[in-house]
Amino acid sequence: MHEASIDARVTGKTRIMGVLGNPVEHSISPQIHNTISNLLGVNAIYIPLKSNINNLEDTIKGLKAINVAGFNITIPFKEKVMQYLDECSQEARLIGAVNTVVNKNGRLIGYNTDAEGFSKSFEEAFGKSFKSARIMVLGAGGAARAVAVKAAMQGADTINIVNRTSWKAAEIASLINNHFECKAEAVGFENIKQRNLLEKTDVIINTTPIGMYPDIDNSPVSVENNFSEKHIVYDLIYNPPETKLLKHAKKCGARTLNGLGMLLRQAILAYELITGISVPDDVSSTVITLFENYFFN
Repeated sequence: MHEASIDARVTGKTRIMGVLGNPVEHSISPQIHNTISNLLGVNAIYIPLKSNINNLEDTIKGLKAINVAGFNITIPFKEKVMQYLDECSQEARLIGAVNTVVNKNGRLIGYNTDAEGFSKSFEEAFGKSFKSARIMVLGAGGAARAVAVKAAMQGADTINIVNRTSWKAAEIASLINNHFECKAEAVGFENIKQRNLLEKTDVIINTTPIGMYPDIDNSPVSVENNFSEKHIVYDLIYNPPETKLLKHAKKCGARTLNGLGMLLRQAILAYELITGISVPDDVSSTVITLFENYFFN
């Protein structure tokens, strides 16, 4: 038994934050946000909030009623939650999903930090944005939509949405073509080689779960598709840290990046939105280093 002492980590003044989803048992958001609060000396606690689709509206009303500071949204509620919020940012509306909700004087405002976390981690790794880039997005789910919208907002030249279900890819391509100047097109995986699309691509972004643990022996792109040193391959998966796709790309001479930076950057941005506190660069760097060591060592 430890020596008895008063636990003052949570007091009557502690601000409540959390992550709302189902499941939430796997989420590392509590560790990330509580680590940031600890490093900054902020009196806040971040907890898992499990709900189901049938009582989502009541859950949102309850969180608003008890005056939580804010919360993150994860699968499967990122789209569904929008109808229960008082307002959503323009970027969140374009993406069609919210991952961060801030309680501003009793009004719940929805944001999407996934897209900004994605672009910020890319810029930190490669020293540039997506301006004038020719992009290939693998997959057509919520993450693909966020990635495509952000790349288009930054001035990408072309965006090919590659997916097995053509209508999902076409939906995202239509969104991009209707709101931005860059040209977007929906294509099938077989078109990558048939149309020699890699020759017309600068950045390849995998938003599918193919290659994620425990499915580590699979890749969304066949090894018949050869990358080159002119390519950047960005896999949003971070477990394993180097997927089969990234191993193949690196072997071909391409520059590569996994999704851990995006995960951490979107969390830091969400923390700043919810708390109204700017996280200093040295604290951000410490958080990133701590979790890189946590995952990869």
